[in-house]
Amino acid sequence: MEEITPEPIPVATGVAVQMAFACENISTDPAGRLSFQNVIDQLNAVTFPAATPSFFVIFSFIRSTPGFLMQCRVEIVPPVGDPIVSQALQEMAFHSDSLVARAICGLPGLMWPTPGEYIIRFTSMGNPIVAFPLKVNQIQLPGQSGR
Repeated sequence: MEEITPEPIPVATGVAVQMAFACENISTDPAGRLSFQNVIDQLNAVTFPAATPSFFVIFSFIRSTPGFLMQCRVEIVPPVGDPIVSQALQEMAFHSDSLVARAICGLPGLMWPTPGEYIIRFTSMGNPIVAFPLKVNQIQLPGQSGR
C-alpha cells in the first residue's frame, strides 16, 4: 500500500484582515451572536497613568485556503519604549468549512502610562499581521485651570 504524505498547511500566508478595533465590552445573545459595545477610537484621561477598567481588542481574519496563525500575540506599543502589553493568544485555525477566525483579547485594568499615540498590533510568529493606532489624550475637566 502506498503511503500518502499530506500536503503541508501554510502558516500566516494569504491572511486578510476583516476587522481590527478596540471596545469597552462584549456580549453574546441567546442565539450566540456577538455584540461589541462602546467601540473605542480614542481615549481621554485627566491624569496619568490612566486606567481603562474594561478594554478588549478584536481581530478578525479570513483566508482563501485552510491554514494557521501560530504563536499569536497582541501588543500595545507606546509612542516611545517597550510594549505596555504583550499578551499571548491561542493559535488560530482556518478550516475548509470555516475560513474566518477571530481573536478577542480582554485586558481589564489596562494602565496607560502617558498621553500619545499607541499602536495596537497582532503578530504571528513575531511577524506583524495587522496594527492600528489608538490616540490617548490628556484633557482638562470643565472649570479646571490650565497650569
